[in-house]
Amino acid sequence: MGVKQHCIALEREGYLDTWRRPKGMGRPEKAYRLTQTAQEFFPSEYSNFTTEILDSVQEVYGPSAADKILFNIYRNETDKLKAKINGLNLEEKMRQLAALRDERGYMSEYYFDRESGRHEIVEYNSPILLCLDRFPILRDLEKQLFENVLGVSVSRNEERVSGLYKCLFKAL
Repeated sequence: MGVKQHCIALEREGYLDTWRRPKGMGRPEKAYRLTQTAQEFFPSEYSNFTTEILDSVQEVYGPSAADKILFNIYRNETDKLKAKINGLNLEEKMRQLAALRDERGYMSEYYFDRESGRHEIVEYNSPILLCLDRFPILRDLEKQLFENVLGVSVSRNEERVSGLYKCLFKAL
């Protein structure tokens, strides 16, 4: 009850948004996510600095230089994640990947969509959002990272509504 009261207070102050998430059986659960107002609590200077570095790399080395660097970073990140994820089946791999991404600030959750029979990872935050906007190749690199780590084709669907971010990765 104490947590619920804190969440209600944060919602009143504009830091949380709530919605009802249907479950297979029983009452839907109430879910919370951070609003754009809450971003003041998360440092964004790192993204600004990273974006400035990548812009400078493009100025000095040409228009494709930043893309090459980002590709290399994501290739290395893919290798690191593959070494950490040791699930035998897709569900285990997706649960582990969601947990690792959650640790990195993506607010990731694993779901199984009963209607479509598909495994999903939903992310409610992106610590690299400024970079995503400046360097759209990151969307493709994230999708490729998921596909290479999980060993299946993945769709990536990003939504932004009223300052809220949500990205759905669905195994195909």
